[in-house]
Amino acid sequence: MIIGNGLIASSFHPHFENNADVIIFASGVSNSRETNPAAFQREERLLMNALASKKYLVYFSTCSLSDPELQQSPYVMHKIKIEELVRSSKGYAIFRLTQVVGKTSNPHTLTNYLYQHITSDTPFQIWRHAKRNLIDVDDVVSIATYLIQSPRMSRITENIACPFSIGIDELVRIFEHVLRKKAVYTLKDAGGAYAIDTRLATAAAKNISIDFNENYTEKLLRKYYVS
Repeated sequence: MIIGNGLIASSFHPHFENNADVIIFASGVSNSRETNPAAFQREERLLMNALASKKYLVYFSTCSLSDPELQQSPYVMHKIKIEELVRSSKGYAIFRLTQVVGKTSNPHTLTNYLYQHITSDTPFQIWRHAKRNLIDVDDVVSIATYLIQSPRMSRITENIACPFSIGIDELVRIFEHVLRKKAVYTLKDAGGAYAIDTRLATAAAKNISIDFNENYTEKLLRKYYVS
């Protein structure tokens, strides 16, 4: 069973749409800058209804819980609360995600933002020291499905992310190379990075032949942003 209709939900459809024993809960707040209490309350109501079914529930949280700069943000505080609600159920998997890349019209995604600004020659600013972690939505689905179906994975909280993060300035350079177009941007001496434990996700990826090599980011951008 799938709850939601966005990128994550639609990507899980082929695997779990007709699975009556598992609920893929992919209808949560996805904008990390969200501050409207109504959006958070909506997700909580939907989640409580899903938990009432007593089925194995898969919830998608965020690796931003480990970001020291976002600890007091409404979004992260909400995700912490929701994770605790999920852990009250008998069987669950909480997967904390990073920047998931796929075909979506959502303007809030990092890669969509960069693509739109670069292709339209719109100036933008990037933080010189900021790093982000990008992963293909198809790889998220494959890794999550593998873990859900693995023994002893009935009550887990794990990160699903690429084993390396990339500087925003480097990401822009890769975009420029892939699109064959120069970006118009300025650099601000700001930003930072935080560690993400990807040991379980990386091991799972290896078992199902996902290769997080040095060309992963470029291949990812070519897959979704080059016609």
